[in-house]
Amino acid sequence: MRTMRTNLRAAALVFVAVAALAMPFRPALACSVCLAGDPIYDAEGASAQEKGEINAYFEVRGWTKRSGALVHHGAEEPPPGGEETGGAEGAGAEEEAGHSEEPREKNRGRRLNAYFSWTPLDRLTLTLNVPYNFNKVTEEEGHESIEIDANGFGDVALATSLVLWRDRDVLPSTFIEGRAFLKTPTGKSRVRTDGFRDKHVQPGTGSWDYGFGLAGTHRLEWGSLYSSVFYRINGDGSLDYTYGDVFLANAAVTVPLGHALKSANLTPFIPGLELNYRWAEKDVSHGEDYEDSGGSILYATPFLRVQLPWFEGRRPPSLRAAVQIPLTNAWLHGYQHEDPVWSVGIQVPF
Repeated sequence: MRTMRTNLRAAALVFVAVAALAMPFRPALACSVCLAGDPIYDAEGASAQEKGEINAYFEVRGWTKRSGALVHHGAEEPPPGGEETGGAEGAGAEEEAGHSEEPREKNRGRRLNAYFSWTPLDRLTLTLNVPYNFNKVTEEEGHESIEIDANGFGDVALATSLVLWRDRDVLPSTFIEGRAFLKTPTGKSRVRTDGFRDKHVQPGTGSWDYGFGLAGTHRLEWGSLYSSVFYRINGDGSLDYTYGDVFLANAAVTVPLGHALKSANLTPFIPGLELNYRWAEKDVSHGEDYEDSGGSILYATPFLRVQLPWFEGRRPPSLRAAVQIPLTNAWLHGYQHEDPVWSVGIQVPF
């Protein structure tokens, strides 16, 4: 019990320090469903937990995305400063100056994630995700721009992992898991900023979402291989806006340096590389497709996990840092551009 309290206290201090350093740079993206990757793999690694184990993972994640601006329907108030002010003369001047007449959105994202996993029965693991979002959207048209932001707790989600097959019951080297997922509409999804509700800035979506998938791990003498696929179905959200369904596919390899290079000093360092693929349907706003949404993207994601040497116990806490690098934006629909996604987290086993 003392070891558990010590680990949790130290993890909290590290997480607060990382979050404090990260917060001043950018607030967070409004899109709560457009990320790629496998959060269960990030939080727990390529290993099934043993019965009775509890694991916590605290993460800071940030990203930036640009897209065509979402059309504001008459049922909603215009954004602050968003009234029509220019005529043909102003439009021509902007075009000559090299500014696009098409309105754009810039979504800059920051999210604090807390994951808690528990294995109450052999083969069965439950994972709870509680996010806190810092959301900002900048709408740009010609020389004019406005900023809209809203922060708060996002939508709480619960995932289940069930080991369907493993090559042996004790310390399996190969196993396959089934996955199921449910997201609840707990985050605020009708927040007003200066009297205006922007769909992309809400901390929550207002929808019940669910999904299912498979994951597999194979351990080798020099490291481990991991892969997963997942399909997510998004329900009708608030403000007559529905995010498109999502398909995710991931592959990863890890190579513990201590074992690979036969060096005890390198034992805490575990680098790896992921490929993260995402396909998404177009979002629907007021019954019409949002043309600058959906499509496919592929990320290459180098990461490093470092086991912290200052703690007691069989499973020490570890830090994880990763950068998702888009290999192309050409497969996305309409005008969309995604920048690299970074994340830093700490895993605390109990």
